[in-house]
Amino acid sequence: MDDRRKSNRIDAHDVGLRVRNGIDKEPLGVIGNLSLGGMMLITTQQLFTDGILQLRIDPPAGYESGPISLGVKVLWCIPANSPDEYWAGLETIDINPADQEALSLLLDYLAETS
Repeated sequence: MDDRRKSNRIDAHDVGLRVRNGIDKEPLGVIGNLSLGGMMLITTQQLFTDGILQLRIDPPAGYESGPISLGVKVLWCIPANSPDEYWAGLETIDINPADQEALSLLLDYLAETS
């Protein structure tokens, strides 16, 4: 298998990390797996390859941190096994240093609790 990921992904599906559109704050989906370099998003919206999105990750319940903002590029989007649901691969292309640190701490937290 050709695995070109730059960083290991943490399974986040059972945690229920919600993602919102960073512009209008509307719900976009739930994270399936997550890393500093990107994520797999489970969404009801078909996303288009090469699209650029501003996202906000809402931390899990009980985790003491605010939302994490980042810019992503859509690498792929395919229909999921459920009707009206899609899986999308997103690459992180823009994140400020404070949000990158918050994301790193969230990944450590998820790795410890899984």
